[in-house]
Amino acid sequence: MSGMETILLEGTLSCKAMIETHPGRTRILYTDEKKRTRDFSWIIRKAREAGIPVVPCSRKTLDERSGSKSHGGMLLETEPVQIPELKKTGTHAGFVCYVEGVEDPHNLGSVCRTLYAAGCTLLVLPARNWDAVQPVVMRASAGTFARLSVACVQRPEDLTGWMQSAGIPILCAERKDARPVFGFHWPASFCLCIGGALRGLSRTVTDAAGQNLYIPYLSDMKAALDTPSAAAVFAFAYAGEQYEAEHK
Repeated sequence: MSGMETILLEGTLSCKAMIETHPGRTRILYTDEKKRTRDFSWIIRKAREAGIPVVPCSRKTLDERSGSKSHGGMLLETEPVQIPELKKTGTHAGFVCYVEGVEDPHNLGSVCRTLYAAGCTLLVLPARNWDAVQPVVMRASAGTFARLSVACVQRPEDLTGWMQSAGIPILCAERKDARPVFGFHWPASFCLCIGGALRGLSRTVTDAAGQNLYIPYLSDMKAALDTPSAAAVFAFAYAGEQYEAEHK
């Protein structure tokens, strides 16, 4: 194992997701010595099968190690999930999503949970160091941050250039010259771009859009939805069309 700094994940969903998807990055699984549910036993078995040491501990020890009582009896010491640059990844098809302007790790976790549930194949983020807040992102995402394919770009131009070279149309959550997201026929592959509620998307991204989409309101509200809420509406507009096509 490398000398990379580690983080501590809390809860069965985060620990289970990391063990299933990135076993080579995990170091030690700490478990409540008195707690044995079916889920606990399954995770412990998977950890041992992957060669991950399992250390039973008292509840007090787990509380002290995590600095909280919200761990549910399970902690995982692990290296953070690594986020490669988009240009270093392979070809991607289907539902790609670029999310810009999300700084809060709880919000990012909510976005990840939604996108994973809706069938997103790749999440692209602006490059930054998310390592220190990954425990929060993992918990808020119910472990889906580890299950999603995630890449980053240094500049918006890197995103638009890559998508254009791959022949993937860019769709922007943007009201200018837009059509309603409801009833929109989604391409087989596309990159949906969603910005923050305050600043929206970079001009570079909106200029590259083949189509802008907006969420019709059924009230006189003028404010934009927050990013997790907007992501949920757009993502499940896509998922709804896919569901209907598969269940005709």
